[in-house]
Amino acid sequence: MVWNCLYEWYTDNTWRRKACSPRKELAPGGGSANRTVARHNCDNTALTSWRNHVDVDVIGEWDTAEQPYRQADVRCRVF
Repeated sequence: MVWNCLYEWYTDNTWRRKACSPRKELAPGGGSANRTVARHNCDNTALTSWRNHVDVDVIGEWDTAEQPYRQADVRCRVF
C-alpha cells in the first residue's frame, strides 16, 4: 500500500497536513499508472514551504518507522 500527504509550513514553526492521497496497492515498476497523488487548491501565490511524505507498506513485510520527506518552496499558500 502506498499513499502520500502534503504539509504546509506555518509561521508558528509547525507543519500542517493539507491533503492526502487515497491508499493504493501498486504493482512493482514505474510508470504513470503506478502513482498516488495528493492535491489541494491554492488560495494565493505567496511563496510557501511545502513537503511531501510518502508512506509505503509492503504487504507481508515489516517496515521501519522512517518518515522520508521531500521539501520545496512553491508559490502556493492554503488557508
